[in-house]
Amino acid sequence: MTKAILLLVAIFSLTAVADRKTYQGNFSLYVLHLITDHYVIIFIMTPVFFLCVSKLYSKPNMVELIRMKKFYRFILTKWLATTLFSFMFVGIIAMISITVSIGLPLRNDWNNSSLDADMMKYYISTFSNPLQGVLYTVLFLVAGYSFIGCTFVTMAHFFSRKATYFCIGFLYIIMILSIKVSWVGNIPFVTINRYIVLHHNFTGDYVLWVTIMAMVILSFLQIFSILRFWYWSPAHSKKLEKGLFFYFTRIIWTRKLVSIWCTSIIILAVSKAAFSEETLNNYFIRFFYGLPLGSMHVMTWLEQMIYIGTPIYTFSMFLQTWCYPRDMTVFMRIRKKSIWRTVVLGHILLLAVIYVILSVTILLIIGILFDKGLMIDWNLSIYIVLIKTLELCCMMTILFTLFIVTNRVTLSFLATMSLYLINIFPVSWLSYNVAGVGQLARIEEMGRTMLEMASISFIVLICMICIIKLKTYKYFERG
Repeated sequence: MTKAILLLVAIFSLTAVADRKTYQGNFSLYVLHLITDHYVIIFIMTPVFFLCVSKLYSKPNMVELIRMKKFYRFILTKWLATTLFSFMFVGIIAMISITVSIGLPLRNDWNNSSLDADMMKYYISTFSNPLQGVLYTVLFLVAGYSFIGCTFVTMAHFFSRKATYFCIGFLYIIMILSIKVSWVGNIPFVTINRYIVLHHNFTGDYVLWVTIMAMVILSFLQIFSILRFWYWSPAHSKKLEKGLFFYFTRIIWTRKLVSIWCTSIIILAVSKAAFSEETLNNYFIRFFYGLPLGSMHVMTWLEQMIYIGTPIYTFSMFLQTWCYPRDMTVFMRIRKKSIWRTVVLGHILLLAVIYVILSVTILLIIGILFDKGLMIDWNLSIYIVLIKTLELCCMMTILFTLFIVTNRVTLSFLATMSLYLINIFPVSWLSYNVAGVGQLARIEEMGRTMLEMASISFIVLICMICIIKLKTYKYFERG
């Protein structure tokens, strides 16, 4: 029980009291109305429940293990605690619903209901009276939250904290999408809203008994895993991988980096999607269209600078912090100087690929949330992924080359980003400028082909790599 429960009580009470002022039905129907509001369950109750259960994430210490004769009893205790908490959690919601409903006519019939028409039809055909619907809905909430909480505890044992939170976050996003996108809601066993919202099992391709069977089977699978394979726990400390590549990987890929990337992409994606109705394919084209040579639109130019500049800036910060000093830690992890060059180039490719894939994924999610028509030209999408990856690789490789030659990170970053400024001149040969080569305007308005744009980027990339190969030794000699 955490302080988050108090926040849940406050929000749910205010919502219930606000609805109570305009409600015209009877007591039992209003209680049913409150505990079947799937928006409250999904957007308020479930996040608070996850926050509370996350407090159980901890490695067993010696005192806890000494008190247990067998390890499975330790996990069983956590499961029982989670189940008890689920009873209390749902019980609080039920008590608030009953308290707010006091004063309404004490009838137990289906007349004058303000429930959703479709949901009302399913409840009337399934339950004889509203109180019976309330009882089964509350029991289903308790069973669903207990199952989800125990699953969280099991995942926390077999996986690391980051992996567990990532899976829970991913499943929560799928649950939100299932409300608006029908085909997502029909994915079996994955949409966790079907485990906690009873009336979501009245529609779709699989019915209530399938959900119950899934809960039973997955619960027995967890019990079997704990009994037989409890010692398979990657959550325990592991040996660090040797080598410079893994050393730099742990340095570069941090929560801060991912949060900065996601924030900038989401802001740009929402600003593009909010004010127009179009297909998903047109939305992708508008996002990656860019500017023709010789034209200047301030907002579009700023959007492109933010989108391209974000990964380039994070890479330049990595160079300044971990490559500029050329400290002893790096020298201890390499046998040849060429390995350092190869490792940094490898991370340039990794940064570009992940950034572009992350962009396309976020654009797809934002497009679905804003009801964009699900029409996608896959050939164009594949080209966008490839050409934007090439563009980012070229720009970061140019930055890396300038850094090796000048030994100045800020100067190299500004010189690299300034390549976008020369695109304001209406000169045809500038269409081959690698800065902006991934903009679709180059193909449509300059008459270039996809192969031409990809070829020039690849040629520039090879030239930069050759320069880096020649200058790497002098870079180390300066250090």
